[in-house]
Amino acid sequence: MRRRQKGFTLIELLVVIAIIAILIALLLPAVQRARAAAQKTQCLNNLKQLGLALHNYHDAHLVFPPGQIASYFATDGVGRYALPGEARDFNAGGNTPTRIGAHGTSWMLHILPMIEKGTTYNAWSFNANVRQNGEDPPLFLDPDARPIYPAKTNIREFYCPSRRDSMLAGSGKYTNTIRVDQSWVSGGSDYAGCTGSGISFKDDSNGDQQTYFLTPAQLAATVIVGPINSNSPFTQDQTNTGVFGVNSNTNIAAISDGTSNVIIVAERQIFQNPRANRPEERSSDGWAFGGPATLMSTQFAPGESGIINFTNPNAATRHFSEAGSAHTGYVNVLLADGSARNFSVNVDLRTWNNLGNMSQGSPIDSQ
Repeated sequence: MRRRQKGFTLIELLVVIAIIAILIALLLPAVQRARAAAQKTQCLNNLKQLGLALHNYHDAHLVFPPGQIASYFATDGVGRYALPGEARDFNAGGNTPTRIGAHGTSWMLHILPMIEKGTTYNAWSFNANVRQNGEDPPLFLDPDARPIYPAKTNIREFYCPSRRDSMLAGSGKYTNTIRVDQSWVSGGSDYAGCTGSGISFKDDSNGDQQTYFLTPAQLAATVIVGPINSNSPFTQDQTNTGVFGVNSNTNIAAISDGTSNVIIVAERQIFQNPRANRPEERSSDGWAFGGPATLMSTQFAPGESGIINFTNPNAATRHFSEAGSAHTGYVNVLLADGSARNFSVNVDLRTWNNLGNMSQGSPIDSQ
């Protein structure tokens, strides 16, 4: 008698493969939803950690950290603005900053001890600018020790997992961003402090985005007289101002619209493919880089990253200063009371404007 060999026939094998394919098709969306939910939770947790750090800093110093430290300025037809070169310039032939005592740092540097990044903070040389802190090892380290370049250190709490888990992981997508040095592939950030709802930045066609820091006289010259209200469209006007700005020193008492009604930090927009001759689409990157890399405005409605085809010359213009995220349909924010929540990208623009203002006198219910 012939013995029958054990095994699958071709038809049985195809049936098994088909069943497995159906199961994968059914389970994959659920897995993706679970992953997105976990990333959303981690992003919100990052913001909560930033909120706790900011409040701990406030407890120690009685003010929130300055949004951007700047000592060197230039002026255009509107007024004074901080020079981004303070953060990154070197002399042509040496390793000393162009200006002794230059900083150009952001608010994120000052909260490092509060998020258990004391080693990075202690390695920072405060008599040098951001560029030097990313390329010159600190002189006080043991010569035999591994040098620390704090400005190029990846800080996990500064990255949204839906977008990237480090700047290196996202470097292929964000090579068109403005950095302290274009060769840097670490030390980025997906979060930014809120400057308010007004015009905060100077769009520069040469690729250097700057933060306005108008004098009182310059601000007064920008006031637009209307039939009902007369105010300036710039962030430093009280109707538009937020918690962070150039050399700011905001305390909680100044947030008169209520800490639960004011955005202090939000996910920020990072465009992958800005169009030529559209400086307003050129994002910056770097957690230590004071200015557009670590500041945002609620002047424009939030948007999802990468949903517009920027190769289309007729596509709607978006701005690097807006909030933006890799989450579908919403952006995560940190309110000044330390709570974190999300807002739809379709949020009413006036509501969004008011969320960025800390002392306009028109608080909104964000719940």
